[in-house]
Amino acid sequence: MSLVLAILLAAADPAAAYKDLNRANLGPTEARTRVAGMVQALNDLAMPRTATVLLASLASDPEQSEAVRAAARAELAARAAADPALAQLLLTEQAEHGKLPSAVAVAIARDHLERALQIAPPDEDAAFETERGAPALEHASSPAHPLDKELAAEMGLSAPEPVVTPAREPQRSLPAQAQRELDLARALAASVPPGDAAEGEAREVAALAALAAGDPAQATKEFLAVAALALPRGDAAAAERREKAYLQLARLAYQRSDDALATTLYDRVGRGAPQWLDALFEASWAHFRRGEDERALGNLLTLHAPFFQERFFPESFILKALVLYENCRYADARAALADFQRRYQPLHDGLAQALSQIPTPQAAAELLARGPVGVQQAVPAAAREEVARLEQGSDLRGALAAAVQLAQEIDSIDRRPDPFRASPLVARVAPLARQARARLLETAGRRLIARLDHERATLRELLGQSLRLSYEIAGREKELATSGPDAALSAQPHRDPPQVGDDEELWPFQGEYWRDELGSYRYQLGRRCKRPRTPAPTASQPAASPPAAVAGTPAD
Repeated sequence: MSLVLAILLAAADPAAAYKDLNRANLGPTEARTRVAGMVQALNDLAMPRTATVLLASLASDPEQSEAVRAAARAELAARAAADPALAQLLLTEQAEHGKLPSAVAVAIARDHLERALQIAPPDEDAAFETERGAPALEHASSPAHPLDKELAAEMGLSAPEPVVTPAREPQRSLPAQAQRELDLARALAASVPPGDAAEGEAREVAALAALAAGDPAQATKEFLAVAALALPRGDAAAAERREKAYLQLARLAYQRSDDALATTLYDRVGRGAPQWLDALFEASWAHFRRGEDERALGNLLTLHAPFFQERFFPESFILKALVLYENCRYADARAALADFQRRYQPLHDGLAQALSQIPTPQAAAELLARGPVGVQQAVPAAAREEVARLEQGSDLRGALAAAVQLAQEIDSIDRRPDPFRASPLVARVAPLARQARARLLETAGRRLIARLDHERATLRELLGQSLRLSYEIAGREKELATSGPDAALSAQPHRDPPQVGDDEELWPFQGEYWRDELGSYRYQLGRRCKRPRTPAPTASQPAASPPAAVAGTPAD
C-alpha cells in the first residue's frame, strides 16, 4: 500500500516520476506503471508531445532496463494512432521497432516506403532498382484467402505458396539508404499476421515496396492477395484497397503488353471508386494500342466533362492529340496540343517558380507555417490552386501542427517553477524536443518539395512530348502538301461504321453530359487513315514500362 501511494505521489510531479524511473532496475509491471505515471504527469502539465519525445528517448536508451524500454515503446506505439505526426515519426526513426500493433506497423511501413521514394524518386528514365546481394523480403505468412486462380493464371502466376521462397537475384541497384528503407517497409508489412484487420493494408504496402524494389512478380502476388481478401459489409477502406489492387494489376498487365487483360482489369474498377477516373484514363492507352481509337477518345471525352474539372490529367490531352494524329486528323491534333499548352504551360512555370522559392526543406516549412492565405500570397497565381491542394494534405498540416504545439510546450518551460526547470527531466527532454520539432518541420518541407517537384517534372516531360508531336504533325502536313492531292486522299481511305453493341443504342453527343452516360461515350472518327502504331513514350506510360511507373508515390 505504501509503495502504491509513493508512486502516486511521485507521479504528480513529472520530475520526481522521471527520477524514480530513470535507470531503475524494474520488473515489467512496475515499469509500465511508472512510465504511465510519468506520461500522465506531463499530460497534466499540458505537455503531451513533450511526453511523446521522452518516451522515444527512453525506448532507445541502452542505459535503461529492458523492462523500461519495452514499456516506453509500448506507450509510444499506443500514442501513434492519436498523434501520428510526432509519435509515428519517432517510431520510424527507432533503430529497434519491437513488436508493434499491426495498424501502427503498417503506418510506419508506409513512412519507410515514402522515405525510399524521396531518396530515389522514380522518374521517366530509370526505375527503382535493388542492390545486388540485398535480401528479397517476402510476406512472412501464407495468404489467408484463396486467390482468383483464373486471374492469377492470366497474370502469369499461380497462387502464392505458403512458404517463403528463396531470394531471387536482384536485377538493379538502389542507393544503400533507399534499399534500407524499402527493406524496413517490407519487413514491417510482413510482420502483420494473416486474418488481422490490417492484413489488406500490409499486403498493399508490401506490393508497393516490391514494385519500388524492382520485383513485379512479388508485387503481382501481393496485389492479387489484396484483391482476393473478403470484404466485410460496409468496409469502405477494404473496398478502396481492392479497387487500387485492380488498378495496379491492370498497370502490370499493360507493362507486359497484355492490353486485353489490362482493359478487363481496368473495367473492374467500379464507377463509384475514387480510382475510377484513373482507370478510365489509363484504359484509354490500352484501347489505343489495340487500335480501339474511338473507345480511347470516348474515355477522354468523359474525362474532360465539366464534372471532373478539378482532377489532374494533363497527359489526357497528349493522348488525345496522339490518337488524332495517328488517324490523320492533324488540325484536331494541333488543337488538342494547343489546349494542353494553354492549360499547363503556365502551371509548369508557376510550379517551377514556387520551387525556386523553397530550395530547402526549412524554406518549405516556413512557407507552410504562413498558413493557407500566406501560401497563396507567396505562390505565383498560375500555381496557386495546385499548391493549395498539395499543402492542405493531412500529413503536412499534421506535422506543422505538431511542431507548433511542441514549440509552445518548450516555451512554457521558462514559466514553470525553478525546481522543474532545473530538473534532470528538463535537461534531458528540452533539447530532444527541439530536435523533434526541427525534424517535424523538415519532414513537412521535404514532402511538399517532393510533391511539387514530381508534378513539375511530369509537366516538363509532357511539354517536351507536346513539342515533339507538334513537329511530327507539321512534318506530316508538309509532306502531304508537297505530295499532291492523291497522297492526301489516300491518307483517308475509308469510313468506319459506328461501334455499337447488340445491347446498346446510339445517341449522338450534342455537347450535353449526362452522369449515367459517363464512361460509355464513343468518339466517331469518320474518315480516317490507318498508319502503323508507334506510340511515343509518355510520363505515365513509358515505352520500356519500368516498375516506377506503377509504384508511384504512397497515397496522399
